[in-house]
Amino acid sequence: MTKRVAVITTGECERLALGPSLHRVFPEAEFEMLPKADSFTSADLSRPTPISRTKTPREVQKLARKIVAAVEDSPPPDLVLAVDDLELINEAHPGLVVEHLRDAVAEHLRAIASDRPMATGLKLADRVRARCSFHLLAPMVESYFFGEPAALTRAGSTRASQVDPTIIDVEAFVTTDADYLARPHSVLTGSWAKPRRERHPKLYLKFLCDPTDQRARSYIETKSGCAALATLDWRAVHATQHHVRFARSMFVDLAHGLDVPPPFLGDTHPATSRFSTAAVLRNL
Repeated sequence: MTKRVAVITTGECERLALGPSLHRVFPEAEFEMLPKADSFTSADLSRPTPISRTKTPREVQKLARKIVAAVEDSPPPDLVLAVDDLELINEAHPGLVVEHLRDAVAEHLRAIASDRPMATGLKLADRVRARCSFHLLAPMVESYFFGEPAALTRAGSTRASQVDPTIIDVEAFVTTDADYLARPHSVLTGSWAKPRRERHPKLYLKFLCDPTDQRARSYIETKSGCAALATLDWRAVHATQHHVRFARSMFVDLAHGLDVPPPFLGDTHPATSRFSTAAVLRNL
């Protein structure tokens, strides 16, 4: 019987194209895209959040509720996969990011347990732990396009990337492209000439699509971004076994849940591959 995987994303490109992209690797599964959630990683999560009376930001609470709600109905999906971008602002502390999400899920399950019969609450917590997981794309989905040169072309690139994915781990993206870095910083909306752009894969992709910086919409996530992601060659992206550990954690998790061999060999990231000690979600 075909297993059903429900996917919750925080980006529109991922909502439109991640399902088809994953299906290319796991053709035995059916990927169902759920409504998009708000991202909680655009702010520095190492800092206090005064707008919230609890220890978790409001956006992560909403995502936690969506994850739990996805398995409340019967029959639930076989797996629920929630995905968010790590973002550059949180790259130094991915463990803190996943702890926010894990704690929010646990907090929501405790609230449910206090309002329902104990057996119902325990059954739901067991279902979440067996079927649900949370993964990060680092620092954002466009990173992985640099692991397959043809994906950059599908995304609209008009010149060759100076990032060699056999040397640079695209999850720790950096470019030394002199033409890209030479332009003074711009305050114009849509410009790729922003501070710290050497670490920003989406801005570099926009440069590759329009080196003149004259077209604010030279790269459109919901069009050319989807074209790159939907048919992404994940095998090429995973070619170096100690690179893309966040992505590999997601594929290993899906493989375990679908009861198939992991499609790519190599290292996983400890922040999102706590499979043997997971207490709340499948991987956390």
